[in-house]
Amino acid sequence: MANSKKLTLFGLIGITMAFFGTVRSVPTLAITGWTQIFYMLVAAILFALPIALMSAELSTAFPQEGGPQVWVKNGLGEKWGFVTSWLLWVQMFFGMVMVASTVGVLFGYVINAPKLSSNNYFIFVVILISYWGVTLLNLKFDMVKIAGNWGAIIGVYIPFVFLVILGVIYLFKNGIQPDSYLGNFKASDLLPNLGDLGSLAYLSGIIFIFAGVEISSVHANNIENPKRNYPIAVIASVILLVIFNLVAGMTVSNAVPKGKMELANITQPYLIFCNNLGVPSIFVNIISAMILIGVLVQLSAWVLGPSKSMIKVAEEGNLPPFFQKRTSKNIPITFVMIQAIVISLVSVLYIVVPDVNSAFLIITITTTILYCIVYLLISISAIRLRYKMPQVERPFRLGNKGNGLMWFVALLSLLSVAITLVVSLIPPSILSPSQHTGYIIFQVVTTIVMVGIALVIYKVKRPSWKKEK
Repeated sequence: MANSKKLTLFGLIGITMAFFGTVRSVPTLAITGWTQIFYMLVAAILFALPIALMSAELSTAFPQEGGPQVWVKNGLGEKWGFVTSWLLWVQMFFGMVMVASTVGVLFGYVINAPKLSSNNYFIFVVILISYWGVTLLNLKFDMVKIAGNWGAIIGVYIPFVFLVILGVIYLFKNGIQPDSYLGNFKASDLLPNLGDLGSLAYLSGIIFIFAGVEISSVHANNIENPKRNYPIAVIASVILLVIFNLVAGMTVSNAVPKGKMELANITQPYLIFCNNLGVPSIFVNIISAMILIGVLVQLSAWVLGPSKSMIKVAEEGNLPPFFQKRTSKNIPITFVMIQAIVISLVSVLYIVVPDVNSAFLIITITTTILYCIVYLLISISAIRLRYKMPQVERPFRLGNKGNGLMWFVALLSLLSVAITLVVSLIPPSILSPSQHTGYIIFQVVTTIVMVGIALVIYKVKRPSWKKEK
């Protein structure tokens, strides 16, 4: 009877791919031209696979709700468990600003006013309206139930499939465009240009495609024969994601003229494809509206998800009672309002950095840096737990005996985190030289402040903060 509820291998592949299916990251991939093949393989092999495999072992060994926070708490102690949950919450401030910025860009195309899509003040206002709008709706209604799965189907899967189909038809009709990001191919284009270190920063944006890969590990306990099927599911999912993203990325690289890529504007390639292939322009408006719906549904899901995780951490005594307030509908109101206020402040970056492209990339990289610190803690915890709690049953285990494979996978993950952090601190080539120092200061200070706040809160916490059962 237990088996009737077990996930099939194909079911888990579908769920894992659903987490990462997005058209938003395609321009960041496409702007790197032929180098995207190298970057995507690095992101998949060094970053996504090791973290997914370690997370599978950890989630089957410690199946309690909480995921990374529980693993790190068991491996490195309560302090670093709290830092992990804190970082998974605060990275959302930057991630959601990045996601919400695409609402303004898309809206400009929905209403046939594409000039608005590159107006930084318009983008700023739309971020505020859209995020506060979905926040207030979530306080009143159960938006996750209302939106259900149709939001992903309308806003992610259908647009992604159309992007790939149109891109492939465009490629067959026109061949490789000489003035595009793929034009005038040289074998050296397949590897990063170390003479232009600023281009390496895009690797950080591409790695962000796989950020959150540990989420699918919650299903590792729920699959038939996890020892055999989970690694097959993860590897198959990552291979399929690499293929789909590269087909989309390469066709977009081929369509957009070199130097004209708009990172926050996923509508740009649809417009080029439709103009060239004679598809009525109304199609672009419809696709923009569909992606817009998908983005708003995603924003809506993120309003409550991380907040519900954080209030549990608060009730364990890690944050004062003020943070533990819930509404009559059980919504963690303090967290929801704090994140809305902070997201409003972070979105001011779109005014400070007038170029929408630059602001989008800076925020993507900030989110990736914060995620990387979490993965650093997970990797260290995975090794530590092999020695600290060897007796814990691990339905999925890296290696039948000994700790060699775990060491190899964890060190691979630590290497990818180190590479990502280094390239994230190199000012992107999209920025002018006068902005380089400000960029480095912003990333370093933001990271130190975000980690520092968590350490200070933990240092001053009081026994009286713990909520009575």
